[in-house]
Amino acid sequence: MILRSLASLVLIALFGLNWMLPSLPGMARGPENRIRADVSTGLALGQSLPPFSLTGLDGREYTLDDLLGHRVLLTFERSVDW
Repeated sequence: MILRSLASLVLIALFGLNWMLPSLPGMARGPENRIRADVSTGLALGQSLPPFSLTGLDGREYTLDDLLGHRVLLTFERSVDW
């Protein structure tokens, strides 16, 4: 009985945080068009990539030439997204 009550309180607290955090200053995501402007690259689908380099988890530098002929999936994520 006590464990069930404690679990209910934790769930209520998590739902409260989920509702409250986006309204705090610095936590709001902002308008979608501003977010898209921040990540705009100017590239369109089907265009060639400009030269770039990435550092792998092993510390090795990878360039565009290293990746040619291989299937590559690049994922870019925001660190905090409420």
